Amino acid sequence: MKATTCGRRIGAATGVAGLAMVVLTAPALAAPAAAAHVRGPAVVQAGKAGAGDICLYSRRDYKGASWCWNPGNGYVDVPPALHDNVGSFQADADGCFINWINVPENRKETRVVRKGDYRRVYDNDFGGKIDAVAPSC
Repeated sequence: MKATTCGRRIGAATGVAGLAMVVLTAPALAAPAAAAHVRGPAVVQAGKAGAGDICLYSRRDYKGASWCWNPGNGYVDVPPALHDNVGSFQADADGCFINWINVPENRKETRVVRKGDYRRVYDNDFGGKIDAVAPSC
């Protein structure tokens, strides 16, 4: 292998590793210490979920960025911080988690959610796929 080729490969690998470190640490730096979550169009303080809400969290154990949805909101795409990134959830209402699949054709994968359902660890399951929430599947 030529020295210039080896140098380019090492440089490229270093650049990729540096980029990966920035990508992995940026969300942690961007999240406020006391994260707020959105319920419909209004902003609500974390931990102030309304009765009948399903609340999603970006991290495990109900931590990180959070957002609460209510069946009265109808179908709603989850906010960008939670899109394919739900680490945990708590449900005080029935609903449906939706994953839109665009290849080879538009279709959806769903998970029924019942009042009382919760998952402290959901990012390694359907939480890594959620695109939207709706009252029913």
